[in-house]
Amino acid sequence: MDEIQLSGYYYPNKMARIFLTAMEEIMGKNGLNAVLNMAKLSKLIDNYPPDTLDKGFDFAEMTALNQALEEMYGPRGGRGLALRGGRASFARGLQ
Repeated sequence: MDEIQLSGYYYPNKMARIFLTAMEEIMGKNGLNAVLNMAKLSKLIDNYPPDTLDKGFDFAEMTALNQALEEMYGPRGGRGLALRGGRASFARGLQ
């Protein structure tokens, strides 16, 4: 699979940006870049979605990101990182 097949359903850009910045805080810039490359989302390296509520981050891209976390860190480690990123997304999204 060379390219992610988009679903047509979208998260707000702000949520994706918060998730990516939380992952960068947890894993570091190089760790996040490796996960983005593995998820075939290299377009997001140093180019996070804008901080707006416009719906522009496809569900399939978020799925690919979480699958890459699990592939890279294993089921337990990937789940833990995804949970931390999700909690940060929710907490910062409420602010």
